[in-house]
Amino acid sequence: MKVLMVMQHINFFRNLDTLVRELDARGHQVVMLHGTRLDDDKMRAKLARKRETMIFMGRGIEVAQADLPSVTAGYRPEPAERWHRRLRSGREVINRTIYMRKGHPSPERVTEGLDKRLPPRVRRLMESWLGGRVLRQPFVLRLWRCIEAVSPPSRTVVSLLEEIRPDVVLVSPTVWPKNPVEADYIRAARTLGIPTIGYLNSWDNLTSKGTVHVIPDAYVVWNEALASEAVEIHDIPRGAIRITGAPHLDRFFEMQPTVPRAEMCREMGCDGDAPYVVYLCSSRTLISSEVHIVTDLADALAGAFPASGPPTLVVRPHPVNPDPWESYSHPGVVVYPKVGDQADSPESWQEYYNQLSWASCFVGLNTTAFLEAAIVDRPCLTIVADEFHAVQGWTGHFRHLLEADFLEVARDAREVAERVVRILAGEDAKAAEREAFRKWFLRPSGVDKPVTLGVADLMETVAGIPLSTADPVVEEAASGRDLALAAKDATR
Repeated sequence: MKVLMVMQHINFFRNLDTLVRELDARGHQVVMLHGTRLDDDKMRAKLARKRETMIFMGRGIEVAQADLPSVTAGYRPEPAERWHRRLRSGREVINRTIYMRKGHPSPERVTEGLDKRLPPRVRRLMESWLGGRVLRQPFVLRLWRCIEAVSPPSRTVVSLLEEIRPDVVLVSPTVWPKNPVEADYIRAARTLGIPTIGYLNSWDNLTSKGTVHVIPDAYVVWNEALASEAVEIHDIPRGAIRITGAPHLDRFFEMQPTVPRAEMCREMGCDGDAPYVVYLCSSRTLISSEVHIVTDLADALAGAFPASGPPTLVVRPHPVNPDPWESYSHPGVVVYPKVGDQADSPESWQEYYNQLSWASCFVGLNTTAFLEAAIVDRPCLTIVADEFHAVQGWTGHFRHLLEADFLEVARDAREVAERVVRILAGEDAKAAEREAFRKWFLRPSGVDKPVTLGVADLMETVAGIPLSTADPVVEEAASGRDLALAAKDATR
């Protein structure tokens, strides 16, 4: 089987790595196309600058190509036809109308970014009473999909697919708001009779990005909560949705630390005899700097441990926002990795796991790292306060963490410090909730079953290839609603 994977950006490979390796192990050929122009002089210069502060830029896909001879990667061509440039503009309008629907849970900052891409006359129409009343109706998306369906497929993309001749096309993340050309690939593949799969890049995609303009044959989501978002927000038919779990997190479920705690502490610059707490930073799209939070938390920890001395506070910068920590220094705090890092290769995933595995607990505001922290199975704490409402209350995905109830919620840094005291004394108030979260959110088909195997089975099934295993992961994943709800209810 030949698989074509179409990604918006080279770093989206992080969420496809385990799947690529499983497909290679099964003897399939994988062609990965991404939207990063590595052959462009300006882009090469940009990447060189970024790699000074973000060493992961494109690293994962380079490692995979070196490890796996059946894997090739390159640039994802964009439709050159005038009509498809107009379609792209229409998609940007439709992306914006999704956020006008009653009850949409996402933040205003997303719509601010989308608005900047629209012509002033379109924005005025959306802001008018009549325009807003009409555009927020669900039939607008259905009408747009009819326009997509009768539009001619891009000759540029069709020619590319005819050259590659894949048996199945996977598009990730299918909802990216900038330069929304994913629909062109799904449309062209369906015109040629090639099966298509939509693939979420992360848990926040359905509430903070664009929408799905052309429905693929199968749409992969992690769990029932995201399946509901796909149906309610994006009008994706329930029959097209496949619940599988989070494939890229298989690594964390399988790992064990590869270095002793003392060695990890030396690497980070900590006291090897003292416990440490990891502060997991959020994306800069949510909060530009968390320096003041860490400073307050370090001072609060110092006050809460006057006799024995506080645990070291280890800051793990968000991979695309290490700048606030470049020259930061405060008693009781270390920053590691100093320039940030994104787990996107076997080695970097292991280094990340090692750091988290020896921590006593984790603190953060709203971050994907909480998902990995839940797998490592240490107490997770957050501060919910008016100051951070824009980071938490206005984001659609944060509610999943609150509903899972595995975070210990504090009102301020002082209360976090008080809870850390109890945790270091052996208290773990949310252990059962973390276990339930792992089951219903990350691995709804069974916490002991690698998700990647099920997704690879699904791809073979969609492509018309008989399953090579009797393990019914695909069937269980496809009917994951009852499993997810049962696992969640078991601890309620």
